[in-house]
Amino acid sequence: MGQPSDKSAAIGDLPVDELVAYGRTLGLYLDNRADRGELLRLVRERQALLAELEHEALLDIVIWARRPVRKSAGKEELAKEIASVKRVDFEGLSDRGLLALARLRGVVVSPKERREEIEKAIRDSERFWDKVTRKRRRLIGSLISHMLDEPEADSKEAYRFLPEEGGHTSLKERIAEQGVVSGLARTIRGVADDYVRQKMDEIEARIDHKLDEIDRRLAEWRDREIANRLKIIKITLVASILVAVMSYGYTLLKSNVKAVPAGVERVPVTAPAGDTSTRPAEMD
Repeated sequence: MGQPSDKSAAIGDLPVDELVAYGRTLGLYLDNRADRGELLRLVRERQALLAELEHEALLDIVIWARRPVRKSAGKEELAKEIASVKRVDFEGLSDRGLLALARLRGVVVSPKERREEIEKAIRDSERFWDKVTRKRRRLIGSLISHMLDEPEADSKEAYRFLPEEGGHTSLKERIAEQGVVSGLARTIRGVADDYVRQKMDEIEARIDHKLDEIDRRLAEWRDREIANRLKIIKITLVASILVAVMSYGYTLLKSNVKAVPAGVERVPVTAPAGDTSTRPAEMD
C-alpha cells in the first residue's frame, strides 16, 4: 500500500482499515471499531502536529534512538521510525527532542517544565502492556547477549545517516578509479547491502506487528476469562442465596407445625348441638 497524500481529501478517501494502518505508522493507537469520523479527526490532528514540530527535533529523536534514516527524510517518515521506539531512558536526547517525543506520545507538556518532569510524564503515560512488552524484550535481549558472550561496548559508534539518493559516485567513475572488477563488486555489494537492510527493516516491522497482535489477543483472552469467571461467581452467588432462602423458609414452616404424639389420633366426637369440642380417642 502506498503512502497516502498529505491532502485531507486523499486521507478522507481511504478505507477504514487503511486509515487505521496509516495512523498507526504515525504512532497513533487506533481501533478498527472506532467511528470513521473520529479516526479521521485523530489522523488529521497528528498531521497537524507533525507540521508544527521542527524537523531538527525529529532528527534528534532518531539519532538518539539510532534509527536508520536519511537526513532529508520527511516528517512522516521520521514519525514512522519514532513510532517503533519504546525507550524510556532519555539519556543523550536533546531538550527539543524530548519535548517533541512527549507530544508525539500524546503527553501534554509545556516547554517551561523541567526536564525531569517531562521525562516522568512520558514514563507515566506508557501503557501497561507496552511496559510489559518492553521489559520482556529487554530480558530476552540480555539473555541472548549473555549466551553469545557478546561484550557490552563502552562507547557507541557515532551515528551516521543513511546515504542520500543519488549521493554516491556513479558506476563509471568507480570503474575508472578502481577497475572493472572492484567497481562492479562495490556496486553489487552496495545494492545487496541496501536490499538486506530493507528486508531486515521489513522483517523487524512484521515481528513487531506480530508481537503487538499477540499482546492484543492475550489481552482480549484475559478480558474474556475475567468476564466468564465473574459470570460464574454471580451464578454461584445467586444459587447460594436461593438455597439459603429455601432453607430458611423450610425451617420456619417446620417450626410452625406442632408434632402429634404417637398413639393418639384426633377424631371428631358427637356432641350436643352447638358443642363443637373434640376429645382425643385412645387407640387400642
